[in-house]
Order: sequence, then structure tokens, then C-alpha cells
Amino acid sequence: MPGRMCRFYQNGRCLYEEMLNPGYNRDWRCPVLKEQEGEYDKLLVQADNFQLDAQAFRDLWEQRIEEYLKSNVVCRKMVAGVEEGEAFCTALYKEVCLFEQPECEGVCNLFKPRKE
Repeated sequence: MPGRMCRFYQNGRCLYEEMLNPGYNRDWRCPVLKEQEGEYDKLLVQADNFQLDAQAFRDLWEQRIEEYLKSNVVCRKMVAGVEEGEAFCTALYKEVCLFEQPECEGVCNLFKPRKE
């Protein structure tokens, strides 16, 4: 069976290690998402200090995230998504950067067929 028929295969990469312990290796996480989390936390503190209501906070966050994705995204591995509803980066799988995963070599002893 070719590697693309394996449940661990995603865009040419092997997600076996990630699927064993999802989220365990924080180094594999998308650096852009990690930075956004930090920005979100900062905004929460600011919103609390200025006593913003939930709607004002959401509006401010949506504005900041839009500006962030237009200007501050700096990732040498980023492959911009162009389809509607697609993630901002096609190298993103859930919160993991696929480029941090090993390349799929095809058939191997870890091969498990995809579930239908």
C-alpha cells in the first residue's frame, strides 16, 4: 500500500508520533499559533483592566487577528492557504506544523489503513 493510504499520512508527512501523544511535543506546534496565544492572553489582561464586555473583546480580537495575519506572520515554512475555509497555512494540521514531522517514506512497519 502506498503511504497516502495510511492513517498516519498527511500531506507527505508521517504523523505517527503526534498521534501517539497529541500535543505532547510543543516544538511541533505552529509558531504562529503559539504567538497568537500569547497575543490573546495579553488582550485578555488589557480587556480586564479596561473592563471591556465580551462583545467588545470579541470585536477587538477579530480586528487584531486580522491585522496580525496580514502583517506579522513571519514563518519561513508557511504555505499560504488560498481556498475558502482553508487554514491560513496549508502546512498546518490541527495545531501541528507538518514540516516538523518526518517525511513519509511509503510502506513501513507502522502502516495502518485509513478508517472509512
